[in-house]
Order: sequence, then C-alpha cells, then structure tokens
Amino acid sequence: MRRPGPFHLYLAGSGMLIALLILLPIGALLLASSPMELAHLLGDHEVLQAIRITLLASLLALPPILLFGLPAAYGLSRLDRRRRRGLEMLLELPLVMPPVVAGLALLLAFGRRGLLGDLLAGVGLRLPFTLAAVVIAILFIVTPSFVRRCSLLFDSLDHRLEEAALLLGATPHQVFFRVSLPLARRGLVAETIMAQAQGIGLFGAVILFAGNLPGRTQTLSLAIYSAFESDPPRAFALGSLLLLISLLLLGAVRLVTPRGPKP
Repeated sequence: MRRPGPFHLYLAGSGMLIALLILLPIGALLLASSPMELAHLLGDHEVLQAIRITLLASLLALPPILLFGLPAAYGLSRLDRRRRRGLEMLLELPLVMPPVVAGLALLLAFGRRGLLGDLLAGVGLRLPFTLAAVVIAILFIVTPSFVRRCSLLFDSLDHRLEEAALLLGATPHQVFFRVSLPLARRGLVAETIMAQAQGIGLFGAVILFAGNLPGRTQTLSLAIYSAFESDPPRAFALGSLLLLISLLLLGAVRLVTPRGPKP
C-alpha cells in the first residue's frame, strides 16, 4: 500500500479546512439555542407571521419562475455560443449585484417616483412595501440563477432524442413538453426546490424594496435582523429555525437530484 504523498496530504487538508469553515459556524448557531427555545418560537404570533410571509412569498414567486424560466432556459441552451454568451452575462448581472444595490434598483424601477411609478399609479398599483414587492425581489434575484442552472440541465440531455422526435413529425413545442421536460424532470424538480430555498433567505433586496413591516413584509430573515438589535438570543433561535428549514429543503434537493454514474 502506497503512503500518501505531500500532494495527497495537501488535498485532504484543504478539504478538511473547507469542511471546518462550513461546519463550525453552522454548529455554533445550532448549539446557541435549545430545542425548547425553538419550540417556543413556533408558538409566537410574530414568528408565525414571518414564517407565513416567507413561505407565501417564495411560493407565489414559483409559478412565474417556472412559467418563464423554463422556456428561457431551454431557449438559451439551444442558442449558438456567441448569442448565448451575451445572454449569460445578462443573467449573471443580478448574481454579482450586491443585494442592497438590487433593492435600490427595484425601488428606482417600481417605486412611487421610479421609472414605472406613474404608470403603476395610473392603474392603481403600489408595489413598494407590500407582499408583491417581496415576490418581485425574489423573482429578480432567483430567476436568473434558476435559468442559468436549468440551461445546463437541458445541455446535458441527449439531443439525438429530440432530433429523432422532430424527424418523426413532432413540433418544437411537442419536443419541449414531451421529450425534453420529461427527460430533465428530476433535475428540474431539484432546481425548483433550490429556487425556493434561495427565495426564503433573501435579505438586502427585500428590506430596501419591501421594508421590514411585521405581519406585512417581514420575512424570517428580516425578523432575525430586527431581533438582533434588541434580543440577540431570540435572533440566534430564529436563525436556527431558518437554517433548519433550509436544511430540509437541501435534503429534498439531494433526494430528487439524479445520481451520476458510479466512479
């Protein structure tokens, strides 16, 4: 049996350090609150409201993400390299934009004095500091990454099956709905859950565009921020609760993610 060389020790050490970097803060957060404290939170009216708004906003964002995101991802995956690069840069823009700047941008676009402010006011719509603003913030941040990841899923499909369906007389939309979507369904379900997980944790864009109004726009992330200013132990418990919800969603993603070939 060969002894591990310096390079192998370097690989193992790097992996252990990264695992420690991830697990140490997570463990510290989970240990900061007892199960009794978490159970007590679930009986708190304000916390229940924050959970309801968090889940409701992320659920309301899902239909438009799927309705427009899936066709966009499929179309992106079928573009030539030159046009695709330009659109990928556009999709990456919200991903590299600081969340606070994203919130400002949304406010300047849809706010009362924003680009569309007069138009929205003309039809009686007021978006900032409403539940709709939370949903729009989720759409703005989550949809581009959803499209980007789903386009990679469509890339991985065997294009010969789609070509065969076209040769047999199927129309492009029949190929999309009857061949491509079923082939990628497990990966797409995983990406949908991942989008849901991303949506429940947003902070910067939501607090600037939707505000931090208990019972109206306060999500769990915003409730943590409010609690940290006056009652840090409550903020730690809320953080643990949000972390547990995220871990449940991550577990669901791993459960439905297609397994690759064994090495």
